[in-house]
Amino acid sequence: MGLSIWIYPDCHDDGTRFLERSLWTVGQVRDLAGAGIVRAGEVCLAIESATPQASVALLRGEQVLASEVGPSGQHHSESLLPMVDRVLSEAGVSLSKVNSFALSIGPGAFTSLRIGLATLKGLAFGSPSMAVGVSTLQVLALSAKRRGLVQGVSPLVAVLDARREEVYAAAYAPDLVSDPNGEAILPPSVYTADELVKALPEGGELVGDGVAVVKKSLIDEGPFSAEPEPPSAPHAVSVGLLGQLLFDAGEGVPAGSLVPRYIRRAEAEAQRTASPLE
Repeated sequence: MGLSIWIYPDCHDDGTRFLERSLWTVGQVRDLAGAGIVRAGEVCLAIESATPQASVALLRGEQVLASEVGPSGQHHSESLLPMVDRVLSEAGVSLSKVNSFALSIGPGAFTSLRIGLATLKGLAFGSPSMAVGVSTLQVLALSAKRRGLVQGVSPLVAVLDARREEVYAAAYAPDLVSDPNGEAILPPSVYTADELVKALPEGGELVGDGVAVVKKSLIDEGPFSAEPEPPSAPHAVSVGLLGQLLFDAGEGVPAGSLVPRYIRRAEAEAQRTASPLE
């Protein structure tokens, strides 16, 4: 027996959806939904916790149902769940109606990444909803572009402060910032200021709180530009937008299988490796 089902595979540029009508068996619909492909009217809960200022957003396609940015510096272990509750309440959506989860997966602060991941796994526990992890650097690049303070015609370089006078950075072609499967011009990695300046694509526009770490080297070395203050931060809305594209590509996975992308080892691990027990 088949079901006649409306599927919403994409959006026009103006945000209106076009429809595709097909005949599916119940089993086929379940398989497609489980693969993150069928998203007709689905709600995505997105979390950004990789940086000091966490955020949460609830989206249906490109429509932002509700979002909240937490106070900078507050412990994510204290702020994330109340933020999720308020966002769900504002949108009038219960947690059981959330169809998918998207998380900013790193790089970023180690403890913050783990808290965000634990929060998402707890929210998704016992739910059939799938999850995706999104690069925090690409989230930052898209957030800066959506903020409208970059020209958007040169490579966009997302730079996050990694402490120890280093930064996490990646560069994206302006037309690929919103493509989670697009290849980065400069792959995500950890850099000193001098290393980053040498690796930067010509004319790159730098965004993020890591710009302050590399600013002197930028002035001394190259024809690069940086966004106006205050710096952009990764935002959960961008997590949700990129995450839903990953779902469209069938890349949803069980939440329990997500792991952080640290890029750099935690300091304690690095110290153990450098000083082995005798």
